[in-house]
Amino acid sequence: MTLQELKDRRTAYLAAERRILESQEYRVGEGGTARTNRRAELAEVRAAITELDAQIAALEPAATPGGGRRSFAVVPYRL
Repeated sequence: MTLQELKDRRTAYLAAERRILESQEYRVGEGGTARTNRRAELAEVRAAITELDAQIAALEPAATPGGGRRSFAVVPYRL
């Protein structure tokens, strides 16, 4: 996945988390025809957000100019 796709996916998971926090379970209809719907598990959504955060953090330094891994040489100096 690209960095932007990961960020978009994280945004979707954050929205899902918000909906879960607002109402984990809701009822549609009344009486004998009523249906109860349960949203996704909060723990699973939070785990996915944490995983996406790690993936984004791994990609972001490489995406910035001058970012990513740097190397240098050490030259011993004798007095």
